[in-house]
Amino acid sequence: MKLTSIIAASALAMFSIASAKEIPANIKAGIDNPNRTEDNRARDGDRKPGKVLTFFGVEEGMNVADLASGGGYFSEILSGAVGPDGHVYAHNTASQQAQDSRAQLEEHYASFGNITLDLVAQGEPLPYEDSSMDIVLVSLIVHHLHYAEGSGETMPARSSEVYADIKRILKPGGVFAIIEHTAAPGTTRAESAAWHRAPEETIRADITSAGFEFDGGADIHVNPDDDLKNNIFQSGLRGKTTRMVHRYVKP
Repeated sequence: MKLTSIIAASALAMFSIASAKEIPANIKAGIDNPNRTEDNRARDGDRKPGKVLTFFGVEEGMNVADLASGGGYFSEILSGAVGPDGHVYAHNTASQQAQDSRAQLEEHYASFGNITLDLVAQGEPLPYEDSSMDIVLVSLIVHHLHYAEGSGETMPARSSEVYADIKRILKPGGVFAIIEHTAAPGTTRAESAAWHRAPEETIRADITSAGFEFDGGADIHVNPDDDLKNNIFQSGLRGKTTRMVHRYVKP
């Protein structure tokens, strides 16, 4: 099946923001922040952060949690986008690798002035107050949450707890922002997880069942050469996959 047919078959209401909305000055400032690393800047062409963060509605003065933030690609941009009156919480699981790079990353973040690095033990609750965040961003991580061995076609119990914790820290009306490698519609949880992907309909069902309202999707990352049925690490498409960009809201 052609990609265009696959997308048309999706139950999601997708739309492009490429020409519908100008990228705001605050997000441009975040992208142009001179403190960003050159390695992260090199990813901009693929990740299209201006379009993505415009769709998510990032504004000055916001508090944003960047979960599983890795080397800080989005945290760096969000810093400038929320400005001096906002704050970015760069969350990472407290793995040995994260511990080893902590000092270097904290020194780097100090130059931004409004990024806090938080290393949290696996399974521990998020270290943020109830209703304290305007946006929670999860980029390319949800495929780890939609399946666990033995869970079949049911959302894993641990994932339900994670989504409940995200809902807890969001303000009413706050945005749960998701970017994820897309799997073909109808793909099982086990199969798509093996590809490091997830079907859009599965993610939407899981997150709305956790009490969020789906607030739209944007077709920012579409690659017609991606059949949505391949392992991103084996297909040569890493960094070039078709990815869902979903916005959910806490009622």
